[in-house]
Amino acid sequence: MSFADRAFEKLTPLPEGSQCEILIVDDDEECLDEYAEMIEALGYPCQKTTSPGHALRMIADNPRIGIVLADFRMPLMDGVTMLEELSARFASLRPIVAIIITGDGSLDVAVQAMRSNAIDFLTKPVGRNGLAASLRRAATRWAQLVGQFNLAQILARRDLVHAPIPIAAATRREAREPTPEELQAFVRSIIKSRKSRSTFLDTSLFADPAWDILLELASAGLKQKAVPPSSVCAATQVPFTTALRYVRQLVAAGLVRRWQDPEDKRRTLLALEPTTLEAITGYLVSMWHSHGIPVG
Repeated sequence: MSFADRAFEKLTPLPEGSQCEILIVDDDEECLDEYAEMIEALGYPCQKTTSPGHALRMIADNPRIGIVLADFRMPLMDGVTMLEELSARFASLRPIVAIIITGDGSLDVAVQAMRSNAIDFLTKPVGRNGLAASLRRAATRWAQLVGQFNLAQILARRDLVHAPIPIAAATRREAREPTPEELQAFVRSIIKSRKSRSTFLDTSLFADPAWDILLELASAGLKQKAVPPSSVCAATQVPFTTALRYVRQLVAAGLVRRWQDPEDKRRTLLALEPTTLEAITGYLVSMWHSHGIPVG
């Protein structure tokens, strides 16, 4: 395994999906059950705990937890302190969006919550409509942050490729850069190898529509072309509606650009944002140097 490959192992993109899990933290079990019932009725997966300390351990153990709904006043550790702990422990590892709930709707409490990076502030009693609106904002923000975080990981991978490496490893590498045609053929071979897995295994075991979409758009971007959503969705091997949901998420995250086709107002076109294309191109070049073979 090369120097760059060993470094890449430490830069694992976060799982992207249509929604994350919600963790509710409140020392009042009656409130805890009430919030959980409303959240599950709204269609969100959720977990709950009465202990902020236990909540921090649950977050560390479960990377799908992306939204934390915390009571402002709890014994031993209040909601604001818990948010500060979340930031200190997880800010460099993954995005987490927080919502504070309190019975004290004063301006001072709201300011404390916002200073602790809470995206929203709800006062008791919490109604279903208010909670639903807050969760929609939080889920959208989480999806944006995950996209930005994963792009930063790709950029970090690219930077590692250009970092100084041991001379022995450098001598084993091919000095020249791949031509655009070679890189285009390389990304198509990656896409082909990923699709061929369905011949042998159930693709639902390792479905990664977001990465399939990015690869397909990278292939088009290397030819300086844009493609319609239908072509991109067809490349994911998941239901069209699911793939379209991933497209919308990537657009919301600022990784993909969507616009109306000027030659046909009835359809839209997709392309990677310039920074995304640059990052993925750097990643592909690094894989071409490191392996010289398709890697999915």
